[in-house]
Amino acid sequence: MLFAAERLMTSCHLSIDLVIGDVAITQGKSYWACCVDPSSYLVKVGVGLESKLQEWFQVPQDVVSPRYDPDSGHDSGAEDTTVEAPPPYAFLTIGMGKILLSHGSALTSRDPNGCTVPLPPRIGVCLDYEQGKVSFYDAVSFRELWECSVDCSGPVCPAFCFIGGGALHLQELVANKQERKVTIGGFAKLD
Repeated sequence: MLFAAERLMTSCHLSIDLVIGDVAITQGKSYWACCVDPSSYLVKVGVGLESKLQEWFQVPQDVVSPRYDPDSGHDSGAEDTTVEAPPPYAFLTIGMGKILLSHGSALTSRDPNGCTVPLPPRIGVCLDYEQGKVSFYDAVSFRELWECSVDCSGPVCPAFCFIGGGALHLQELVANKQERKVTIGGFAKLD
């Protein structure tokens, strides 16, 4: 099931919720961590170009997903770009207490189809904007789980996708902290 979720996010009648971070990253290195509830059905943790995430969020999710276009024949997430261009999204697939490590992972270099590993207590995400790379870590042991390229030609946001229900606790984004204004129910609060 995790392999199917990696390739296709909208194949069955499950609810799909996308949460886009309110922090757009435009330079430097940024790191954040989250704890995914081990009983979550399917959760995708990662990053994506803000424009592409918002575009996907506004389109009915039974029509398109950030990892799969049913007409494309592949799941690169970058159907209209050249082969050398990095995809606009990078997600780690988590479900039922396990993580699917995709092909190319440091831990799965011998297995072309990927494998699953137990879900650590915390997952760390490190985005290197200038290099166009995102790395996923076991945030307790600091062991790298997976690294991949991502398109950083514009603002990049943390993103979380919940398929069929799930829960996670997000820890504070570690970056150049700037004052942010958050409006909730008409009341403004400065961070």
